[in-house]
Amino acid sequence: MPIIRQSGAILIRVDGKEPRVLLVTAKRNRRNWIFPKGHIEKGETPEAAALREALEEAGVTGRLIGPAGVLEYGFLGAKARVDYFLAMFTREAGPPEDGRARRWCPLDEALELLSHKSTRKLLRKVWKDLASMIKR
Repeated sequence: MPIIRQSGAILIRVDGKEPRVLLVTAKRNRRNWIFPKGHIEKGETPEAAALREALEEAGVTGRLIGPAGVLEYGFLGAKARVDYFLAMFTREAGPPEDGRARRWCPLDEALELLSHKSTRKLLRKVWKDLASMIKR
């Protein structure tokens, strides 16, 4: 089974009492909420791809903090492997592409909105490790 390499960003915004995480609607099903992610382009590092996907899919830029985890899933007869990276929000650069919606959520809301169990589990882990990852 071929493996499709992808990269994604878990963007955190701290501008109030509680940190917020960025979610976007999926391209194929607008009812699904996900982290920005997509294919790694030829010659691109997974880290660069994660930040590019955040810009393209959510219209935001970020500063990379570090790796957040890896998820795998079946996709159209292949296996997708997504390397996720934690990033701190730096600025809004424009509207999301393809008519996607973006939403900054506190942890509880994000856990309710995320459409896949694996991404909810990853977010719980990242949130728990957030303080130590930011100090790097």
